[in-house]
Amino acid sequence: MPKPDPRPRGRPQQRLATRIAFLVLGSCFTTGLVVSWVSIHSTYGALRRAIDREYPAALRRVTERQAELFARGTALLDLLASAEELGELARRGRGAGAAERARAEGRLATALAESDVFEGLALLSAEGGVLVRVGGVTLSASLPGPAAPGLAALGGGDAAPPVARISALAEPHAGTGFLLGAFSQARIEALLASEAPPEGARLLLVDGDGHPVSTPARARAAAPLPLEWILSGPAPEVREYTSPEGVRTIASALPLDGLAWFVAVEAPFEVAFAPVRAVAEKVLALNICAVLILSGLAYRRAALLVRPIGVLCDRALRIAGGELDLELPEPSTTDEVGLLTRTFNDVMRKLQKDKVQLEAAYKKLQHQNTALQQANEVLNQLSITDGLTKLHNHRFFQDHLTREIKRVSRSGEPLSMLLIDIDDFKGLNDRLGHAAGDEVLLGIARIMNSTVRDSDLLARYGGEEFVVLAPNTDRLGAYQLAEKVRTAIAESSFILGDSLRPTRVTISIGVAQYAGNRKLFFQAADRALYASKTQGKNCVVPDEEL
Repeated sequence: MPKPDPRPRGRPQQRLATRIAFLVLGSCFTTGLVVSWVSIHSTYGALRRAIDREYPAALRRVTERQAELFARGTALLDLLASAEELGELARRGRGAGAAERARAEGRLATALAESDVFEGLALLSAEGGVLVRVGGVTLSASLPGPAAPGLAALGGGDAAPPVARISALAEPHAGTGFLLGAFSQARIEALLASEAPPEGARLLLVDGDGHPVSTPARARAAAPLPLEWILSGPAPEVREYTSPEGVRTIASALPLDGLAWFVAVEAPFEVAFAPVRAVAEKVLALNICAVLILSGLAYRRAALLVRPIGVLCDRALRIAGGELDLELPEPSTTDEVGLLTRTFNDVMRKLQKDKVQLEAAYKKLQHQNTALQQANEVLNQLSITDGLTKLHNHRFFQDHLTREIKRVSRSGEPLSMLLIDIDDFKGLNDRLGHAAGDEVLLGIARIMNSTVRDSDLLARYGGEEFVVLAPNTDRLGAYQLAEKVRTAIAESSFILGDSLRPTRVTISIGVAQYAGNRKLFFQAADRALYASKTQGKNCVVPDEEL
C-alpha cells in the first residue's frame, strides 16, 4: 500500500484559512447588501418625498403665475372694450370707412406695444368675423359662429395654437362685437421655463387630451400625457407610468381655471431618481472596497491562526505514512492549539511505545502462524493420503471423481476407470505375514505410479484394491493403459522379508467408461473386476465384454 503524501493536500480554496476568509467575505458581502439596500431605499424614499413636494409646488406656482398672466390680459381687454374707436367700428361693422378702421387699428397697436402679455389683438364682429387686427393673430376653423367671452385656443397652422382671451365690448357698444387678445407664446414658454422643477423635469401646458399646446417644438412632437391616469389620484399627486416608447416616467398635473387645459410636469424615472443611482454606485463601491480589505485582513489573520494546525496536519499525514518518530516543539501558549500540540506529543510517545510492543507481538504471531500453516498443510495432506503407500486415499478419490464428472458433463469428453485388485493377496499375507503384505502394497504402488500418465489419478481404494481415474480416455485407451499396468507388475519381482527368493505378484483389472451415471460407473468397473477374477486372474476385462 503506497504511503500518503505528507505535504498539505487540497486546492487553495479548500484550505481552512481560505474558508475562513470566504466566510468573512460572505458575511461582509451580505452586510454590505443589507446596508446598501437600506441606504438606497432611504435615499429613494427621501428623494420621492422631495419630488412629491417640489413637483406639486412648481405646478402651483406656474398655475398661479399663469392665472396672473391671464388676469392681466383680461384687465387690458376690459380697458380696451370701453374705447370709443373700437366700439364705433364694431357698431358700423363692414360699413365702416377706412378712417374708422385706421383709428381702431392704431388704438390696438398702441395697446399691443405697451403690453407684454399679448402678441396680437383683434376686433371681432358679433358673428365672430375679424374687423381689424394687429400683431400675430391667426384664427382657425375652431372658432366658428359668435365668439363667447373667456379663454380659447386659436389655431396656428403647424405651430402650437396660442392661448387667447375673448372679452365683450363695454356699454354702450355691448353686443356689437368682441375683443380678442392672443397671449404671447414666448411669454408662456418663458414662464414655464422659469419655474422648472429639479433638473431633468419639464413643465408643459397641455390640452384635455394631453397634447402640449404651448411648449418647445421637441415636446410638441412627443406622445400625449395620460391625463386620465395622472389625475386619477388627489391632485396634484405625482404618478408613475410607462410611455408608448417604453420609458418609465413620473408626472403630475393641475387644471387651469377657466380653460380646459392643464399645467403638467414630467420627467423620466431614471433622470428624476439619478441621485439614487449615484448613491447606490457610491455605496456599492465603498462596500466592495470594505469587503475586499476585510477579507484580505481576515485571510492573513486566519493564516496565522491556522498555521500551527497546518503543522499538525502535516505531522498527522506523515504518521499515516508510517513515520512515528515525530514530535512537535512544546508550545508556550495555553490555548486550544497549544493543548492540541501537547496532546499530540503525548500520543506520539504512546504510539512509539506501542509500536515496539506491536512489532514484538507481530513477530511472535507471524512465527506461530507459519507453524500453524505448516501443521495445517501436513494435516490436509494426511487427510487425503494413504498412510502406507503415500498414494491418494479413498476420500480424495471420491472428491476428485465428483469434480471430473461435472467437468465431463459440460465438455462431453470420455472418462474411464481402472479398478485393480492384487491376486491372492490374503494367502500371501497368511503365508509371509502382514509385513510382507505391506511391502507388496508399497512395491505395487511404486510400479503403478511410474506407469500411469501424469493426467491420471492413482489412489488406494481400500485393502489390496487400487483405482485409476483416466480423464479424456475412452474404453479402448483405458484397456491399453490397464494392460500396461498389469504387464509392468507381472514382470516385476519382489524380495519379501528375510528370504532372498524373488516373489511374483499379479493383479486383475476391471475397466469401465462413464456413461452419465456415477453409481452405474462403479458397478460396471466392479463387475469387470469380478469377471477378470473368474477368468483366471492376471488379466484385464472391459465392461463391454460382460
